[in-house]
Amino acid sequence: MRREGQMTELSPADFDEFFCQLWGFPPFQWQRDLASRVLTHSDAPWPQALALPTASGKTACLDIAVFALAAQADRLATGQAITAARRIFFVVDRRVIVDEAFERARILAQRLATAQHGILSKVAAKLRLIAAGGADDAEDKAPLVAHVLRGGMFRSEAWARDPLQPAIVASTVDQLGSRLLFRAYGRDAGMWPVYAGLATNDSLVLLDEAHCAQPFLQTLQAIARYRGWADSPLNRSFFPVVMSATPPAGLNRFEDSSAERTDPQHPLGRRQLARKPAALVEVPEAKGAKATLALAKALVHSAENLVDAQRRAIVIFVNRVATARAVFKLLEARPECLATLVTGRMRALDKDAIVTERLSGLASSRSEARPPSETPHFVVSTQTLEVGADLDFDGLVSECASLDALRQRFGRLNRMGRPVEARAAIVMRADHAANSDEDPVYGHALAATWNWLLAQRDEHGEIDFGIAHLERVLPGAAALSALNAPAKDAPVMLPAYIDRWSQTAPVPKPSPEVAPFLHGSDDGAADVQVCWRADIDLAHSDARHRDYALESLSLCPPSSAESLPVPIGVFRRWLAGHPIDDLSSDIEGIAADAATPAAVAGTAARRTVIRWQGTKTRVDTHITGDPARIRPGDIIVVPAGLGGWKELGTLVVAEPTPAGIDIAEQAHMLARNRALLRLHPRLLETWPDSPARMQASTLLTAIATGDEDVDDATAVITILAALEAVPAHAPQGWRKEHIAALRQECTRAGTRHVVRRLGSEAIFIVGRHRLSAGVSQADSFSDEDDATASSVSMPSGRPVRLRTHLDGVAAVARRFAQGSGLPERLAAALETAARLHDLGKADPRFQALLRGGNRWLGGELLAKSSGMPQNPQAREQARKSVAYPLNGRHELLSVRLAKSAPSLLPLDEDLRELVLHLIATHHGHCRPFAPVVSDDSPPDVTVDLWGQTCHWQGPTRMEHLESGTADRFWLLVRRYGWWGLAWLEALLRLADHRRSEWEEEHEAE
Repeated sequence: MRREGQMTELSPADFDEFFCQLWGFPPFQWQRDLASRVLTHSDAPWPQALALPTASGKTACLDIAVFALAAQADRLATGQAITAARRIFFVVDRRVIVDEAFERARILAQRLATAQHGILSKVAAKLRLIAAGGADDAEDKAPLVAHVLRGGMFRSEAWARDPLQPAIVASTVDQLGSRLLFRAYGRDAGMWPVYAGLATNDSLVLLDEAHCAQPFLQTLQAIARYRGWADSPLNRSFFPVVMSATPPAGLNRFEDSSAERTDPQHPLGRRQLARKPAALVEVPEAKGAKATLALAKALVHSAENLVDAQRRAIVIFVNRVATARAVFKLLEARPECLATLVTGRMRALDKDAIVTERLSGLASSRSEARPPSETPHFVVSTQTLEVGADLDFDGLVSECASLDALRQRFGRLNRMGRPVEARAAIVMRADHAANSDEDPVYGHALAATWNWLLAQRDEHGEIDFGIAHLERVLPGAAALSALNAPAKDAPVMLPAYIDRWSQTAPVPKPSPEVAPFLHGSDDGAADVQVCWRADIDLAHSDARHRDYALESLSLCPPSSAESLPVPIGVFRRWLAGHPIDDLSSDIEGIAADAATPAAVAGTAARRTVIRWQGTKTRVDTHITGDPARIRPGDIIVVPAGLGGWKELGTLVVAEPTPAGIDIAEQAHMLARNRALLRLHPRLLETWPDSPARMQASTLLTAIATGDEDVDDATAVITILAALEAVPAHAPQGWRKEHIAALRQECTRAGTRHVVRRLGSEAIFIVGRHRLSAGVSQADSFSDEDDATASSVSMPSGRPVRLRTHLDGVAAVARRFAQGSGLPERLAAALETAARLHDLGKADPRFQALLRGGNRWLGGELLAKSSGMPQNPQAREQARKSVAYPLNGRHELLSVRLAKSAPSLLPLDEDLRELVLHLIATHHGHCRPFAPVVSDDSPPDVTVDLWGQTCHWQGPTRMEHLESGTADRFWLLVRRYGWWGLAWLEALLRLADHRRSEWEEEHEAE
């Protein structure tokens, strides 16, 4: 029986009702017009450019994209492909602290999920149907999910769980761009094709304020062209759209043709017509080495002059992180005001605290009813608030920048067009007024803009930065380009480059750097992500400390919430022990000092850190003090004892001590929705004085001295009970609920899988069950989970039979294929590959591993088992005991076994090659070469399934050229395209992941 939401079609006329029920007010006319175009233009629904000024409500494009997707849900019933984007990426080129797009997406997803009636309920039902691929379990699906793509760590890849799931993803250029080009920053290479396939198929990319992001726009356009280079293209949608007041010439543009923006009675008109007079201030003392301090003093003076009875919220924009810190230091010393520093170099948890405690009251949605505060509030910011921050200030002071940057900054001044006298000042350092060519961010445009502003002054010496007024005085296109930040060009993308990028296993050397295709040909590199751990000490190079670091990070991997984005050049200099004269900005890909590997080559190691590359890679192979080994996008774990947080970023911590800046447990909870507690001597410093702290210290002393009488399980339960008694308002009080969950888990299920002793140094209490409240399942996923869920180590529950697993993955793959609108021949091939992908686990040695390393235990073939050893050392010992080859790959044997039973494969040769390739690549290998596996004494392997017998004798030899593995890869690349093949691989791999996850949670047999 069809649901009401699936029976009634959606039309452009319904968009008004949808928007009104969603937000409580009607859309602007341009939003209606764009929605109508997207819903009625089947060939080119989205324009290439949205030419709209700031404060036009451009984030409503997210609503339009979601509504357009829901409108196509009825196609599932007729077998038509959905051409609207399932994945909507909203991209900026800033390290943002207030993400208006993500916040809107989060609210949109939440309201759709809870809608009970009206058009919101109808749209939600249609989106659920799309998420389920038309299956009967649509009610169990989320209609929409919202994610932030940060740094490629735990939680940031939750958008890539399900190819059918409607999703909005807020991202930066680096994070999305590296994934598009098969080089996901910070991720293991095995998942690169999955991200590339999902990001370039069934997707819409909204690039916000793209003047500085012109190289990335050019790369998007090149990808759009090259996606068609295939003998049998899959014809999935990919829409790159730039949103800018001044988009590049030659694009198909959409503009607001209504009269609303010139109507002073209309909300949009009030925003566009509001006056924003700005004084121009040159600082003669701001020159040379003393420029930063002199400039900071002038900025503070100008800001204080703006304060009056009505103007209480003042924003101060600067161009450099160092300048922001200097301004904040001056304001922080003034007790009569409230000062807040926001830069892009903040951890997500710190950002959340700043937004909640300091910035939420400045949101545009609250500005109309905001009473003047008793204490003036000065917000000091870099470029991080230029884009994506829906904040509304009463006054603004800005260091002079290029004209396009200034226009963005002034979009935060009286953003809603309130009836207030908003005022501003633009401050210029004297040594840049005449010549600014050496400025790494704005170049010659800085001085050119200043001189143009001087020429535009009125009789009061001011210039009106109101949107409507400024548009009337702007020069022509050629002159305007000289006032904007220098627009770099991406290199010409050649097919040979994509050939190299698409080879992800093994990665060819040399391989083209992707950074120039994201930020231009000049030197500009991505950030690294830095987190601090107080329990890790690398000062000693002995195996004990390395093993502890490996196990600690394996149990509690770095999470995006605890990590700080740092320009790679700044981090390299810090690592080398060089002084940091931090002139960097908060625009991605622009650094004042790149500190290239060549520049720091030969530097003696001053500090030692870990380049974290996931639980599948041994940590000791990436312990380094060599700045030249630090690469763009790396995830860096710094022992907290080394410090560095003051030099590298802006942290919000109650206790600026090594233990106080370690927030791994709170980040772990946010990422995984599971509780974790680390008992380590250095971490106990942050615990309140209590019996729990004393008991934990006693336990750690006992295991450190080798006391054999200590009972870990009993001691842990006692400590947890004592921690529960600590008042919730005490430091670390957020742990209270999670401590209760851990104690309950230990009491009910025992401590075998929960309590882990790490050598003689620490005890980790690792929750296995999801917390009753917290983030959704979608948010708690990451590929780190899949490294476990798609392998063989089940943390709890009964073993999973091989036949059960293969049939289950085949069913999910079939649903993904049909829900994506794949032709039946491809859907059947995908299902066949899923049914055969794990045949190689029938290797008797692999089966012995699943039975705890016991060769003599027989029984039905297993796919997964809780008997698999849980830590790396035990797994290695078990591998040796059963003579399973080092770095053995069961998928290579799966290919050989599948080929031995031709009746299990498609008759069509092209589809047969596709099935074998999908089997070979379902863990990310064989793109194009299989890994070399030395196997001196392989056993005969026979599998009887579905009435067929598969048999293989001897080594797989898949690494040999004559195996056809590489030839098959290139054949399929030419047939389906670089990104088309990656998308087909993603369908199978995600089907494997999701089925494995289901088996873990439901204890399937």
